[in-house]
Amino acid sequence: MMKRWIIRARGLATEGQPLEDKLVVISGKRIESILPSTAASRFSGETFISAQRYLVFPGLVDLHCHGGGGADVRTLGGLLAASYFHASHGTTAMMLSILYEGATALARMVELVKEARSQAPLRLLGLHLEGPFLNPEMRGAIPEEAVRPIRRAEIEKILKAGQDELKVITLAPELPGAKTAIQSFRQAGVVVAMGHSAASAEQAQAAADEDVTLVTHLGNAMSPWHQRQPGLVGAALHDPRLYAEIIADGLHLAPETLSMFMRGKMGELILVSDCRWVAGLPDGEHHQPEGETLWVKNGLARKSDGTLAGGIYPLWKGVTTIAGLPGFNVYDGIRLATRNPARVLGKKSLGRISVGGRVDLVLAGPDLTVRRVFVGGEEIFRAEHEPPLPK
Repeated sequence: MMKRWIIRARGLATEGQPLEDKLVVISGKRIESILPSTAASRFSGETFISAQRYLVFPGLVDLHCHGGGGADVRTLGGLLAASYFHASHGTTAMMLSILYEGATALARMVELVKEARSQAPLRLLGLHLEGPFLNPEMRGAIPEEAVRPIRRAEIEKILKAGQDELKVITLAPELPGAKTAIQSFRQAGVVVAMGHSAASAEQAQAAADEDVTLVTHLGNAMSPWHQRQPGLVGAALHDPRLYAEIIADGLHLAPETLSMFMRGKMGELILVSDCRWVAGLPDGEHHQPEGETLWVKNGLARKSDGTLAGGIYPLWKGVTTIAGLPGFNVYDGIRLATRNPARVLGKKSLGRISVGGRVDLVLAGPDLTVRRVFVGGEEIFRAEHEPPLPK
C-alpha cells in the first residue's frame, strides 16, 4: 500500500504565480493533487505531516558542486556523505563538478557516479568537467596541471572516458582550437559552458553561435566588465541564448552586482553553490588526505596563497541571499535554483511541482529555514523538533 501524506502549504512555488493556503497530497513517489486548504475536512488528521503550515518549494537543482561536508567525493562513502550534506539543505538533484586529472581518473569518476546513484539521497545528474581547456591566466584556484591546451586527441579521450555521464564541460572559447572542441562536445550531447576565460564579447558570441549555452560562475574567473570592452560578462548579460551561473553567497558577488545581474537577466540566471569539500566545516585550516589544504574563514574557502577556492555554502544560501535583496523575494531565488537549471539540461521533470510529478520537495518555515526534505517521496531530512511522519 502506498504511503499517503498531506502537507499544509502557506505558500507553494509553482511554474506560475505562487499559490497560498493549499494542501499538497502525496501518494507514494508522486503528487496526487493540490487542493485548497478548505478541503482539509476530507482527510483524517493522522494523514497530515504536521499541523504546521510550510512554505513548499521544488527540490533545488545544483549544476556546479564539487562536494561538501568534509568528504572526499573520489570515494563511494565520501560521495554519498557529500550528497547527504547537500540534500539536508534542500538540494535534491546535483551535478558533481570535477577537475581534469586525466582520462583514467575521469573514467573512475564515471564508474563511481554510476555506483553511487542508486544509493545517494538525492538525484546524481552526472558530471560537470571544469577544464582542462581553460585560460591559464584565469584558472583561479584550479591547479596548473589541470589546465591543458586544446588537442583533438585529448577531446577524444575525454569523450570516451566520460561516456554518458559527462553532461557539462567548461572551457575558454578564446583558446586556439576552441571551435573544434565546442563542436565535438555538442555533437556528443554535452552542454558546453564558457568560464575561466578572458574572452571578448565577440569571442563569447561566436561561441554562442556554435551552440554554447552556459557561462560558468558569472563575474568570477573572467575578465572584468568595461564599458567599451564588455567581455564575457557583457556578452552573458546581453545574449538571451546564454544562461549564466551565479554564486549568490553574498561574497563571490557584491550585493549591488548580484542585484544588477538579477535585474538584467533573471530569466536565464542559474544559482549554483560551487561548493568545495570544506563546505559545512568550521573556520580554520583543513587537510584532505592525499589532497589539498584549504583555509575556511569568514564564509570563504581559500588556498594557502589567499586565492579564492570556491564556495562553502549549500545552494539554499543563494536562495535566501536573493530573498534578502531589495525588490526580490524567495520565489525569485527558487526559480533560479529549480526551473532555470532544469531548462539548461532539458529535463522537464526537474525543479517543478505539479500534479503527477515526482515528490522532490523542500518544506521551509516562515523564517526560511529548511524543515523537511523529500526525495522521490522519501523524507531524507527532518529538522529538530519536527514531528515524525504519520505511520
